[in-house]
Amino acid sequence: MNQEQTSVKELRRRLNREELREAVELADLVFREPGQPSMGDSFPRIFDPAMDLSLGIGQDGRLVSFIGFVPQRIRIGSSTISACALGSVCTHPDYRGQGHASVLLSEAFHQAEEMDAAIMLVSGTRSLYRRNGCHAFGSVRRYRLSRQNDCGAPLPAGMTVRSLLPEDWFRLQELAEAKPAGYSRSIADLAQELRSEAVAAMYGFHHDVYVAEDSGGLAAYAVIASGPIPRDSDLEPFVVDWGGKASVVLPLLRETMNHMDFSTMLLFVSDHERRMMKLLEGQPYTSSHNQGTIRIMNMPLLWEQLEVYFAERAAAAGLIVPAWEVESLPSGEYALQLDGLPITLSARDWTLLLFDGPDAEPDDGPDAFVLRQSAIAASDMAEAKDEGSDGAAGRHLPFTDSQAELLRVFFPLPFPYTAGLSYI
Repeated sequence: MNQEQTSVKELRRRLNREELREAVELADLVFREPGQPSMGDSFPRIFDPAMDLSLGIGQDGRLVSFIGFVPQRIRIGSSTISACALGSVCTHPDYRGQGHASVLLSEAFHQAEEMDAAIMLVSGTRSLYRRNGCHAFGSVRRYRLSRQNDCGAPLPAGMTVRSLLPEDWFRLQELAEAKPAGYSRSIADLAQELRSEAVAAMYGFHHDVYVAEDSGGLAAYAVIASGPIPRDSDLEPFVVDWGGKASVVLPLLRETMNHMDFSTMLLFVSDHERRMMKLLEGQPYTSSHNQGTIRIMNMPLLWEQLEVYFAERAAAAGLIVPAWEVESLPSGEYALQLDGLPITLSARDWTLLLFDGPDAEPDDGPDAFVLRQSAIAASDMAEAKDEGSDGAAGRHLPFTDSQAELLRVFFPLPFPYTAGLSYI
């Protein structure tokens, strides 16, 4: 091992309080412009010494490279998935090109494995991540709501719109936890995320929280990011997070736009939020991957953690859970044993199946918000069959038509929008 490699291996698995202050300064140097909020304020969990998980490399007596590491629990139906998130990955400009980020990424993977994380979420899409098993995943629609376009029915009679009040916390969390997929958060976590404004701060915006209320309590909420927009900028206010019935959320957003005097506002809708998509039918949108990339850390563990969700989906469809299991192969890959037949899937294939569905095609472009070919929707599949097609044309994943039909009951998994309140 040469001297350069030795210096790269000066990994500090755990950073003390002073080193974490250095990490904030380094992240601010790399990611922030003068006048913007500090990364330490926007991402407090990354730099929290109590967490004791973020990683750094010290060289020449100072911290020169850093990777933020935060454990999370993600709800998918009634299942809970163990996840770790990486963010604020940065290296001082004077020390780039020495392999620091690669070393930190490798150590982060090792740490996640030791913690029994089923998946790893990475906020970036750079080639470093993609060549280390992190893949683009999922589908999100970006709608541009306009005050001039009628988006949904008026606010139901007897319902009012107002700002969030301190006495709303229990009811706000109930609405957030009622979503089919989301992050497991305490009320304190939710309050911290609203205060830290992680995504909003990237654009110089701040949060405003509005709720729709009737005699029964809170019916919906919306977290809006907005602020001064420079001349000739293409920035627009956007919805960071929302909850409640889509039929109430849309008129809530319209009332909010009127109150805040917005002409347009962006709304992000994940692939599983079909009711909202139905209400927005005919409205223009672009389709993209979920933000960042994902790496399956432990496929058997992930499958085990999804068992409750599988049972829920099967019951809803009037089926029983298929006779299936994940089989480890000598090659290091995993096969899906489906009715006694092994179907070998690469890590990319597993990601496609779980998060884009059995009809998905690979699309690993580096940009998170570019127009992309999304997985064939169930309605499109039905339409193709009505026209005499078997729906399998161009299918990438190695499933027969009957296998794909069965798998569509369960996949793609509902998954929260990763650039929302819990963004790392």
